[in-house]
Amino acid sequence: MLELARSSRGITQKELAALINRTQAAVSQWEHNLREPNEEDIALLSEALDYPVSFFYQEDIDSYLPPVQGHYRKKAALKAVPRTQLESHFRLLGGWISKLQDAIEPEDGIAVPDFLDDSVTDTAPQDLARKLRAKWRVPNGPIRNLTALLENHKIVVAKTWMANENVDGYSFFTSRGLPVIYINREYSLDRMRFSLAHELGHLVMHTDCLPGEEREIEANQFASEFLMPAHDIHDQLIGLRLESLMGLKARWGCSMAAIVMRAKHLGLLNEERHRGLMIQLAPYRKKEPVDLARHGFTEASQLLREMVRCHLEDLEMSATDIKEMLHLNGGDFRQFMASLGFANEGMYVSR
Repeated sequence: MLELARSSRGITQKELAALINRTQAAVSQWEHNLREPNEEDIALLSEALDYPVSFFYQEDIDSYLPPVQGHYRKKAALKAVPRTQLESHFRLLGGWISKLQDAIEPEDGIAVPDFLDDSVTDTAPQDLARKLRAKWRVPNGPIRNLTALLENHKIVVAKTWMANENVDGYSFFTSRGLPVIYINREYSLDRMRFSLAHELGHLVMHTDCLPGEEREIEANQFASEFLMPAHDIHDQLIGLRLESLMGLKARWGCSMAAIVMRAKHLGLLNEERHRGLMIQLAPYRKKEPVDLARHGFTEASQLLREMVRCHLEDLEMSATDIKEMLHLNGGDFRQFMASLGFANEGMYVSR
């Protein structure tokens, strides 16, 4: 637990050793289970890492934590330390979700995901996207609320309060088999939506979580077809112009850049025309026009909130009970609850 706690705070062994006036060798030995910290050491670690003392005494934690590796939608600029910090945070989130899930009976609606039953081996990402839309009975045309669709099929969507401009999304399965997609809430609605579909592609196609550029390309292909099915959008992309891109964004809920790329992949743009449109879009690279919320698109997550609500109301647990069950300090717990929309409902606890 020590390594997970330290990594989640984004500090090195050397930095932690300096904070608690111990040697780096001692910290390393604790993390590799070669020695055990005494009660005084635990108290110092608790203070330095801002976790309650109980966090370091969790005997059953390994049964709750998901595997180390998940899927990223990220930029290459993400460096090792922030990457490790994010991975540790995501593992902790997976552990919290598993603990919350364990107290809820299957009839309360938390169950295994409803993915494709047949093998996905050697099946093109676009075909898998079409099959999943058909299995989930998604009507033709745009998906107005992708988050609701995912959560209706038991995929937890969580919006992160750990803003990192180099990470769009992250997906993994909890130790209980529940799929989770973690989305950077700092991004625009169109970017969130594509990231959700991208991570859905990973969950469907890449269950072993091995990294690779080819897998990122496959996830993008899946996302494009899932959000903009070829048979629906093809004719709308003929003769694409900057002016028509705004209308298409309002209709499909995808960025103008993603729509241009879709047209190229469908063979409707040659290299010269594609380059010309991307040059025209350059001024909008950081912020595109068209407010998707005004066109009926929304991405509000509810499933994780409902799991917490079940503990508060159905199981009659207090906020403090949940905080202690998850072994969180007051600040982390307030952030967790605020991310679920409980910030204005008196769900504050002190450390």
